[in-house]
Amino acid sequence: MAKKLVINCATCDARNAREENYAHYESITINCAMVLTSPQGKAVLNKLPFTLNCGNVLELPEGVQLRSVNGSTEIKSGDAVPQEPYFIVANGSVTIGPNTEKQLELCRGMSINGSLICPESIYSQLNNVKVNGATTCYPDGAIVLKGSAVIDKLFALRAKKALYWAARRMIFVDPELNPGKLAEKGATFSARQVIMAQSLVEPLIDRIDEKAEIVMVPDGTSVVMDDVTLDETTLGRYGRQLYIIGDVTVPEDGGILNELSYLNVRGDARVPEAYREQLLGVLTDISGQVRLAKAKGAVVGDKPMVKITRWMLEQQPKGLEVCDCAMVKIAEDIPREMIMKKLTFRDCTIIKCTPEQEEAVNMVSEDVAVVGSPSGGGSLGDLVGNTLQSVFQGIQGALDTKVINAADYVL
Repeated sequence: MAKKLVINCATCDARNAREENYAHYESITINCAMVLTSPQGKAVLNKLPFTLNCGNVLELPEGVQLRSVNGSTEIKSGDAVPQEPYFIVANGSVTIGPNTEKQLELCRGMSINGSLICPESIYSQLNNVKVNGATTCYPDGAIVLKGSAVIDKLFALRAKKALYWAARRMIFVDPELNPGKLAEKGATFSARQVIMAQSLVEPLIDRIDEKAEIVMVPDGTSVVMDDVTLDETTLGRYGRQLYIIGDVTVPEDGGILNELSYLNVRGDARVPEAYREQLLGVLTDISGQVRLAKAKGAVVGDKPMVKITRWMLEQQPKGLEVCDCAMVKIAEDIPREMIMKKLTFRDCTIIKCTPEQEEAVNMVSEDVAVVGSPSGGGSLGDLVGNTLQSVFQGIQGALDTKVINAADYVL
């Protein structure tokens, strides 16, 4: 029988832990974000060899129900009114709607590993709330839209005399949007950022919360909330004027750079060296960095062990990408300049190289654990042997240990 118990979870409910279920373990380790306990549970935890590695320990009064949610959740005024006290543990965002005082009357607290969105008046009444993320309060009576809300022709047809609120941004770029229709219906808008076509700014500015950041874009601009490759597909779908909330990749042939008349990037841009200056000439603005991308050559991947020789690189004019390999050895006769020009490494565990090559390898590596020579100057075989030895030495310990992985675990 296993002598050790390891529990990895998000929430561990130890309120009703029983001594007889765990007394035979020599050690019990709980790794989690939160432990829920009670006077009875605390007595068991203190008596047995428990080790708690957690962010928070919370003692709940007796009779309080636990509501555990993995993912986003919303509390609405139409929800059933709880009849017993409850506590919410959420791994995701929680949105509280207006007029939900009855639904929250018996709530004894919340632990939210995510964000909380709540009406201003209700937030002041919440007790025992811990949020590991952003807390955003919206004006009472506002209609809550998506975090990034698009205000278009269809929206105007359905609009009401109300304040509309979005947590992040609102987008007004639809060429068919009638600003007079929104004014006629009395709709107003509030968000941290408002992206507007230039022709819509003047007729709508009085309907926008004065605290909002206004971003003006040329008429006809498409706002894309995703990473984008500047190719013909993007041109056909979005046109020649792009406001991109995400990262941009320029293809090896330059893609549609010659076709674009407006480009604003709220992220990073990756571009081949030959097209860097052309991209800079097209860019109106960029919030991140312009990074050089190497031309894609051959790919070597998913191998337990691979050796990269100079001959291999000489056969690949566009270079070589090595990915998802456990052990990589670089031949000693490959100069640093060739490594910089023709090699890239991604998601590899160990790359063995000479001290002279090490700096160059580091500069072309992404998500690589170890770069350099094995300790003591041994061969790659020695390194493999040492690694395997370490693995086998841990097997006995693994046999003595029971491991439980779960989202939520009840002791």
